[in-house]
Amino acid sequence: MSPRLRAFCIILGCAATYGLICRLIFAFQPLENWLQIVSAAFMYSMPFSLGALVCFLGWKLDRPGRFWSLAAPPLTMLVLLMGSVLFQLEALFCAVVAAPVVMIFALLGGWLMGLLLRRRDRGRLQMAAWLLLPYAVSPLEQAWRQPDEWRVIEDAIAIRAPAERIWEQIREVPTIRPEELRWRWIYGLGFPRPLAATLDREGVGGRRLATFERNVSFYEEVTVWEPPVRLAFTIRADPAFIPRTAFDEHIIVGGRFYDVLDGTYTIEPRAGGSCVLHLSSTHRLSTRFNRYAGWWSEWVMHQIQGSILEVIRTRCERG
Repeated sequence: MSPRLRAFCIILGCAATYGLICRLIFAFQPLENWLQIVSAAFMYSMPFSLGALVCFLGWKLDRPGRFWSLAAPPLTMLVLLMGSVLFQLEALFCAVVAAPVVMIFALLGGWLMGLLLRRRDRGRLQMAAWLLLPYAVSPLEQAWRQPDEWRVIEDAIAIRAPAERIWEQIREVPTIRPEELRWRWIYGLGFPRPLAATLDREGVGGRRLATFERNVSFYEEVTVWEPPVRLAFTIRADPAFIPRTAFDEHIIVGGRFYDVLDGTYTIEPRAGGSCVLHLSSTHRLSTRFNRYAGWWSEWVMHQIQGSILEVIRTRCERG
């Protein structure tokens, strides 16, 4: 084994220990008023400090160089992310979402540490201060209220069928067979596939039950009933009744960070007996990085809504 590879293995072990300790402490429920995993302190400061640690140890155990300042920090962060998925500390989707952010901040931490070490080496005391950075940032972050943001996500599909036939497919959705649902990347990342939607009675006030794989259910109450034009409903997800194996705890629907509030189907007749079916939904985001999280939530919901619309189109056009 080459000296550099040996040094990288030692540094990887040190970085993994630091990252695991941070992960466990930030997830420790009695400290949730000061430390939270879904926070800027954990998403930005922790990989920043980890990148600085990798650079510092690399220069001490091997030799100064761009590899330890620029390449090793994001590479180490990537290996740790893969390990967190392998050992089921994080869901695959969460790791994919976090990867671009944490790798960039690990790179920044390594780069800045390299600059400081070139100018003057303050040794272990300076590094200790860097390692404590996330714990200093988090209480300051919690002093500001977590922002709420609402987004409406819309999808549409053209269907060669009359509005009445489409209405019959949206008021209730019979069980979706596996072969009806086209593969999409979100299902490859572990999201439950939609199964069915049942209705207890027609009209405003009727209750729909939307079911997904792995015993996931959403309770919907009809607020608009205008056949064959519009169907709208509120959506309620109770996190206590959603299995923990269905979603990662940080993105569970109805939780503190994310929720789906309502849905609306609108049937728009077109010439020639065809229609355009619109599906929209309202979502709440409550994170310190709503812009970034919102981009991912929109991408995911476009995938889910699009797959449901495709099933409805296929069923309607087959008659």
